[in-house]
Amino acid sequence: MKLTIDSICLLSSIIDKIELNDKFINEMINLGKTAKGKEQKDIEDTQKQIGMKIVLKISSKLHLVKDELTDFVANYKEVTKEEAQKMNMIDVVKELMNDENFTSFFKQKLMSK
Repeated sequence: MKLTIDSICLLSSIIDKIELNDKFINEMINLGKTAKGKEQKDIEDTQKQIGMKIVLKISSKLHLVKDELTDFVANYKEVTKEEAQKMNMIDVVKELMNDENFTSFFKQKLMSK
């Protein structure tokens, strides 16, 4: 799998519509800082809270990016849009998280801000 110009542009559109912006990232960083120096249980609770906020942020906006998400998966997996719509998204997300090009793209995007 490779990230093409089309797939990167689709990612950019998805990120924009979901509003994964500096403000949201800074909120998550600041929430993470509240766990510093706390006991392990409090740290785990904060990690869960951050995870839930991220999941809620993304899932509450998925309806806005359905077409872009379908196009991205089709482009990334090199399948038709119809095939992409039938794919198990959990498997696709797991694959993306293990894709060095994909994670590198996000690291570069975060570092550029």
